[in-house]
Amino acid sequence: MVKMSLRSRDAAQLLHQFLSFSQSPANVRHTVCMQCRIHVHVRGPTLRFPAPARQMSTTSALLKKSSSSSKSSRKSPEVTSPKNRDTHIPDNAATRNRDREIDPYDFTELNAGIAKAIARLKDALVKTRDAGRITPEMIESFPVELNVKGAAAHGSKPHHERQRLGDIASVVQKGGRMVQVYCSEEAHVKPISSAIQASQHSLVPQHDTSNPLLINVPVPPATAETRQQAKEEAKKVYDRASQEVRNVRGDEQKRFRKMELGKMVVVDELRKAHKQMEDVVKKGQDECKKIYEAAVKALG
Repeated sequence: MVKMSLRSRDAAQLLHQFLSFSQSPANVRHTVCMQCRIHVHVRGPTLRFPAPARQMSTTSALLKKSSSSSKSSRKSPEVTSPKNRDTHIPDNAATRNRDREIDPYDFTELNAGIAKAIARLKDALVKTRDAGRITPEMIESFPVELNVKGAAAHGSKPHHERQRLGDIASVVQKGGRMVQVYCSEEAHVKPISSAIQASQHSLVPQHDTSNPLLINVPVPPATAETRQQAKEEAKKVYDRASQEVRNVRGDEQKRFRKMELGKMVVVDELRKAHKQMEDVVKKGQDECKKIYEAAVKALG
């Protein structure tokens, strides 16, 4: 009985201590539940638990708000490759001229001018080769006086009309010493014969017995006088071509001077370009001289 009373007394003391501890106002705390947001009174010692990790929400790509700025929708500028940096679009004369103002090694205009002078020299020497000689082209240029009968043929009064021989007849070279003239009408035979005979080349036209529309014109042989005349004409043509080359060279020197005054190019580069320009001009002059000497040699 004594043992049971002691145990009962101990249990009663423990219960009394627990009740007195739980009813102490210092042990009452107000906390808020993080899940349901309800105030809860907690008695007893504070138990600290680690806060739950916050979950980051993600929005799908279809629900994202598009930017209101127009800059975000702009495309990045295209980057051209280094190969196309020197290409002008459009490539016109204006851009080429601007490039020539700062590029002393651009000899495009110089080469074109020299080529044009050489082409003119060749064409002129072909004509001077026949200077003093009778050629079909020379006979075609003779003026012919035609007697127009008037009302019977053309419904007008009779009158004289001047025409070019090549417009009313065909002139053909027959060998090296004969030229044949084919008249279009029989009425033109006599006026054409008179025009050939009246020329300053001392030509004697001969009517063909088998064809009344054909006139044979013997060509006199070339003389020392005619050959000398051809050489003089060739010399004039050569001098003209040489002057054209010098004029193109002068234009290039003006371009170099403009670069020098404007300080667009380094002086050393200008000197190198000027030397190359002189080499191009000398080559053009030598070509002109070579063509001229060949033409004079052919004249004999």
